[in-house]
Amino acid sequence: MKRWWLLDSLLESMGLLCLAIKNSHGSDVGRTKLQKMIYFADRYMGWDVGDYRLHYYGPYSRNISSTLEIVRESLIEETVPDRGPYEYSVTAQGEQFLDDFAGHVCDEGQIRRAERLFGELSKCGRKRLEIAATIDYVQRGNPDLGTDELLERVRTIKGNIPLKFINDTHDLLNRWKNSHDFKDSPTDGRSANPKAIQIPQG
Repeated sequence: MKRWWLLDSLLESMGLLCLAIKNSHGSDVGRTKLQKMIYFADRYMGWDVGDYRLHYYGPYSRNISSTLEIVRESLIEETVPDRGPYEYSVTAQGEQFLDDFAGHVCDEGQIRRAERLFGELSKCGRKRLEIAATIDYVQRGNPDLGTDELLERVRTIKGNIPLKFINDTHDLLNRWKNSHDFKDSPTDGRSANPKAIQIPQG
């Protein structure tokens, strides 16, 4: 059973990485932003990419990081610029994978919701997404915290971030929750037979 869960999680990680990159619409999307964009899809839209843990740059999934290494040069092309974050694009093989992914792993509605979310999140700066995901992560682990205490705790964790920036990000996070109808539902939209899709080899 665990083996099949790992396969499902790998497929969803691969699909979400491709979806996030494809729907960034020319915005700069490096590794940190990808982690945070997929965090929100995993957290609220019924995907399951494995556990996130709080790291220096906010919630981090080792599974997403390792999956990115797996699909580089097959589904995703990585460019390392002289300055700035890594740059990514979806290859022709990645486009084919997304077609299969939509047909076998999840339904069209779930794909469309993720595309809309990624399109919006990709326009945010890396720091804004980092703080938004950190607020959400801390709130999830401490649901009884009041807003002021929550934001003070996030400021303590992040250290060098002004409280106004954290407050503004908290307001933005609440707008995302409303506009995208975020729900705590870790298994919505999961296909009954996600193993029919082919996993490309390096």
